[in-house]
Amino acid sequence: MKLRTIIFFLLVILFIVGCGEEAPVPTVAPAASLTQPTEDTAAVAAAETPPTVATIAPTAVPLTPTPTEPLAALVNGESITLAAYEKELARYEQSQASLGTSDPNYRATVLDALITQQLVSQAAAASGVEVTDAEVDETLESYRTLANENGNFDEWLAANLWTEDEYREVLAAEIAEAQMVDLVTGDVPRTAEQVHARYLQVGDPALAEQLLTQIRNGDDFAFLAQQHSLDRLTGENGGDIGYFAQGSLLVPELETAAFALQPGDVSEVIAAGSIDGSETVYYLIQVIERDPQRPLSPDFRYELLQQTFQTWLDTLWQQADIERFVE
Repeated sequence: MKLRTIIFFLLVILFIVGCGEEAPVPTVAPAASLTQPTEDTAAVAAAETPPTVATIAPTAVPLTPTPTEPLAALVNGESITLAAYEKELARYEQSQASLGTSDPNYRATVLDALITQQLVSQAAAASGVEVTDAEVDETLESYRTLANENGNFDEWLAANLWTEDEYREVLAAEIAEAQMVDLVTGDVPRTAEQVHARYLQVGDPALAEQLLTQIRNGDDFAFLAQQHSLDRLTGENGGDIGYFAQGSLLVPELETAAFALQPGDVSEVIAAGSIDGSETVYYLIQVIERDPQRPLSPDFRYELLQQTFQTWLDTLWQQADIERFVE
């Protein structure tokens, strides 16, 4: 279902800025690195205590009368007309052309996005979310001002196949959807337990045991990491991988060991598959310090927000009654 979230947010951006910038995505660490290296890098999983996920299901929607115009889909009894689908399809094709990209499944992409928007709008209505004309006016005026700085807003609307009334409806839906995102992700924490550690990685189990013995006999972990670690990105810094929360390391065995240690402790030799899965490598990790309530970096929290919203959105899809009439 993750693709549907990506599609949904992509269409949100297209609705608002036409052929504009892409939505931000979490930074992905290079495969050679053990983690997203510092506390300012995105994590992949939730904090030790997962945030509560708001579960707001839409109320039952009465079936609409048999429409006189062709449909692209029915979503919990509410229609997506073929005309609306084809118009959005044209906008999407236009944006793809302007960006120099191509989506071989563009028809399904657009229909899935419209279904997702319908589901979120239904959930917003069921949750009592209301958008006032004043809110729409304010948002519309800000976009009008921005567009007029670089051209003419009315020309931009026409180029993107909108009438002003249609665009107002889109803005109202987007404002409601933004409120739903805030409501659904309201329990995502801003702090989490984190560990500051250093590690080293070698390809020989005998060498790993030898290094462990040297460390226990008083040799400096950081110096040995500089001399022997196969991960040169962190090895040159004494193996320091900074602070990380549970779920953020690319080697789960290493993370499990780290959270079981106290500051100053060193793990036993840990055998695990390499990040690319091609071989077995051997790790030692030393905890430098622990922080039970360390503030999450913006990237880390963004990942948690995305995961929480994804879980909620998956539930909407699973519970929905959806009929498609176009391929």
